Amino acid sequence: MYLIVGLGNPGEKYSRTRHNAGFRVVDRFSRQYNWKWQNIGHRLSWTKGEVEGKQVYLLKPLTYMNQSGEGLLYFPRFKLFSEGILIVVHDEMDFPPGVVRIKKGGGTAGHRGLNSLIETLKTDDFLRVRVGIGKPLSREEAIDYVLGVPEGEEKALLEKGEERAVSALSSILEEGWERAMNKYNAQED
Repeated sequence: MYLIVGLGNPGEKYSRTRHNAGFRVVDRFSRQYNWKWQNIGHRLSWTKGEVEGKQVYLLKPLTYMNQSGEGLLYFPRFKLFSEGILIVVHDEMDFPPGVVRIKKGGGTAGHRGLNSLIETLKTDDFLRVRVGIGKPLSREEAIDYVLGVPEGEEKALLEKGEERAVSALSSILEEGWERAMNKYNAQED
């Protein structure tokens, strides 16, 4: 069983921001299979289906980025999930727009959504599909930057990266995470 969590903020106000790359990737992934989303109150949106004989659940915590871990607790099968594989899709300021990398475990580089997940899960040992969004000139501008809406060439590069992240998820499901990591982390972007 695979649980794929896209990180973002709920609502139209945030839908096109850099920080919502994770939401957009799982939305694109679900559209490939025509999976229909359903909400659990205002806490979680989820859908499920089968890919290559594997049960796959897609989740979007609707508790805002800083409380992403809390949103997972509303998923009815969360406690049964200990035997499955967790994949988190999120924006990554350490890479330019369009770059996608897969990572297992590790730190958060200050990403508050990842901090919340690790606090809730009590582990950082999960797969990450990191979608590059670039970074602002100074650290003080980080919040405004991630909540900003990219335009022009940057927007096109980010969309390309989101498509690549969807492909990376498919590769993980079809070939296994280690092969997918070798394939996507070796790509020149």
